[in-house]
This record gives sequence, C-alpha cells and structure tokens, in this order.
Amino acid sequence: MKELMEILEDLLPGIPLEGRTDLVESGDLDSMTILNLISDISDEFDVEIPVSEVVPENFQSPEAIMALIEKLQ
Repeated sequence: MKELMEILEDLLPGIPLEGRTDLVESGDLDSMTILNLISDISDEFDVEIPVSEVVPENFQSPEAIMALIEKLQ
C-alpha cells in the first residue's frame, strides 16, 4: 500500500488521499491521471489492468485501487 500511496501522491500533489472514497467522482482522478496511474501500477506491481477493470468503482479510493492490484497479482 505504501508504494501505491507514493504513486498517488506523485500524481495528485497536495490532494488529501486518506479516507477518500470519491477520487473519480470529485474529479481529482480524471481519465488522463487514471491512464498515468495504470502505467505506474503496471511498472511498480508488474500487473496488467485489463480495459474491463477500468471502471470508476476500482479507482474511487486508494483501498479500491489496492484491492484491484491484489486481485490481478
């Protein structure tokens, strides 16, 4: 989770992440940022995120993103 939080903090500087469940809904995590995030996750965790998994529910919170990573590992 630490690695994921570092990636998110780099992509979203100055945006509070703790306890968030609305990263997509709020617009903090937009489509371009999600593409960058997917690339960073692929590099860091050695997982490929299929297009079918690129849905808002999987990116609403750091915990949801981590659950997706764990599911794909």
